[in-house]
Amino acid sequence: MGQFSRSPARVQIGLPPHLHSELDPLLHSADIGFVRADLTAEVVRNASGLDRSAPLLLGLDGACLAGTDIDARDALAALAGHVPIITILDRNGVDAASALLDIEGVQFLAKPFDAEDLLSVVEFAEKMHGPNGWGEAREDNAAKIALLSDEVGRIARQLASLAGHAHAKLPDGGARQAPGELARSIRDLIRRRRARAQFFPADLFADPAWDIMLDLTAARLEGQKVSISSLCIAADVPTTTALRWIKGMTDAGLLVRRDDPDDRRRSFIDLSDDAAEAMLNYFSIMDGDVI
Repeated sequence: MGQFSRSPARVQIGLPPHLHSELDPLLHSADIGFVRADLTAEVVRNASGLDRSAPLLLGLDGACLAGTDIDARDALAALAGHVPIITILDRNGVDAASALLDIEGVQFLAKPFDAEDLLSVVEFAEKMHGPNGWGEAREDNAAKIALLSDEVGRIARQLASLAGHAHAKLPDGGARQAPGELARSIRDLIRRRRARAQFFPADLFADPAWDIMLDLTAARLEGQKVSISSLCIAADVPTTTALRWIKGMTDAGLLVRRDDPDDRRRSFIDLSDDAAEAMLNYFSIMDGDVI
């Protein structure tokens, strides 16, 4: 490992030279000092030689770490317990993140991104691995999720309390629409939400958690599988931001990863059964009066 920048080292770069070269101007612009981490099987297995407080930036090349023949999932699972990980994804590699969502301590940075995006993810990764451990970051992320999807969280808690078990019962008077009809209603709701962007800045109403839940509810009713790249589009925020929300919502138990039975290399994102039940009950009692 060697020093490659004048600023004090803040991150570790485990990328092949061509990817490192792409990143270098952004590191300089964000004034983020770095050291080079040469990844070997021994380093991956024991995090030997790594600074365990500085985020390690890695890339993916299919199922392997970029620049190596080391299995990416195994490597990230081994390293994440010792050092905060930031995984850089190219435009065609976003779906690969779905296989990594359940690894605690891994953050994602999707191309294209700028120096501000890079700094934001580095700061978040540092916080996750800070003095208070993972708990502080999980609580912070859960608080954001609860804030931006307060309606879902509140209804889900109320229904679960009424039922006394995981699958909530409908309150008196609630009646569910037929799946196809409800799916069409939700898709219409999504279109109406998107229409606001014609008149107001999109980030004024940004609510990625709710947009993700709506898209997955409609897809489940339609019998459709949703890739992580498709879900990032549905979140209607930059891909890096969407990935952070998807990761946080997975950690919170709202979303789950499901393997493709026809191709074990692929996986899809779905609502957890409890979240899906809460969403159906929510729409039943709201009777379409929701946006």
